[in-house]
Amino acid sequence: MPQFNTLPEAFEWFWENVYPHLPSEQKTPALRTAKHAYYKRDENVSEKRMRRILAEHVHFQVKYEVVIKEKNGSE
Repeated sequence: MPQFNTLPEAFEWFWENVYPHLPSEQKTPALRTAKHAYYKRDENVSEKRMRRILAEHVHFQVKYEVVIKEKNGSE
């Protein structure tokens, strides 16, 4: 399973690797519009919309990593 650092990276992977293999009936006008908006750089696709599209077509999960900052004695 591929892993990404950002939602847009995962979304782009979806367009390149999942979307082409979807059956025609799943390639709805709304999905085509989102793809066009995503690749047309002067339009934005919200994170909410990205998550909704991904949730409809793939299983994905968000992971957060927490690392404790080291204290530097020279501060």
